[in-house]
Amino acid sequence: MSESQLSPLKRAFLALEAAEARATALETAAREPIAVIGVGCRVPGADDPAAFWQVLADGIDATREVPAERWDAAAIHDPDADVPGRVVTRRGGFLREVDRFDAAFFNISPREAQAMDPQQRLLLEVAWEALEHAGQAPDRLGHSRTGVFVGVCTSDYAYLQIRHGAARLDAHYASGIAHSITSGRLSYLLGLQAPA
Repeated sequence: MSESQLSPLKRAFLALEAAEARATALETAAREPIAVIGVGCRVPGADDPAAFWQVLADGIDATREVPAERWDAAAIHDPDADVPGRVVTRRGGFLREVDRFDAAFFNISPREAQAMDPQQRLLLEVAWEALEHAGQAPDRLGHSRTGVFVGVCTSDYAYLQIRHGAARLDAHYASGIAHSITSGRLSYLLGLQAPA
């Protein structure tokens, strides 16, 4: 018997059964456990998950004096919190070797790598390390329906580049500092076919 030959009540019942089956499938999927099988990280005081755990376990203060190559802390420091335009501390949490990046490994030209916000560089490195940690061959993810979702915060690097003058800005500047590019850069590297 074709669907058009069924009574309206029987069609409604079948449609209700199908909707209930879809709802049950969605509820089951929402309760599926999530397994974290690979981890990578860079945090002040630790360049990998094991070192980060040690920092936490030992209660280490991973802050330090502002490195001279970052900025002149003395020029903006004032112990009086009420002084406008100044900071009350000379300490901060800093990543080591944030300027180091193996652009060739990621098939990125040196010029493009220089224009990339360190947050983009770190994402590529840490994501690759997390895949290795998971025993997942990055080249096997190509064309998979794997999504990339990333949170990015500051635009400091864009301001630093602008401060050096327009002559240093090139075709890679916009993609190098745009937060919207970050997840897409990783997705493109791995050849992923899901939302980024």
